Amino acid sequence: MGKKLYWANALFSDADRKFNEVVVAEVRAAGYTIFLPQEAFSGDADPTNEEIFRVDTEELQSCDAVVACLDQFPIDSGVACEVGVAYGSNIPVIGLYTDIRSRRKGAGRMYKNQYVLGAIEARGEVIYSIEELLEILPKYT
Repeated sequence: MGKKLYWANALFSDADRKFNEVVVAEVRAAGYTIFLPQEAFSGDADPTNEEIFRVDTEELQSCDAVVACLDQFPIDSGVACEVGVAYGSNIPVIGLYTDIRSRRKGAGRMYKNQYVLGAIEARGEVIYSIEELLEILPKYT
């Protein structure tokens, strides 16, 4: 069984980039190879839209599973697109939803697009912590 993952999350704010680096380091320490799109081009690179799409799609379609971070409100548009590509490529998706509002009932609950969640649940599942992610990865790789 393979152990190659694709990390799908927003990557433009310092907070998102640092979160990505920290969690991806934990996943790598657990023995997985993981593609982190923010590492694909050097900091001074100015890739075209087509280059970003080509590189990320090739990496995504060569992985065993996608980890899609769902904490953005709404779900980051790039992440939603990556979930769709994974679904269309028969690749399982693990939705990582760490926002504390994820389990609230009623008005305090954050809405997540049901179409995107449906694509995730058709091939994978939604989980709620980094610890749970590390526990569930063997199921998908």
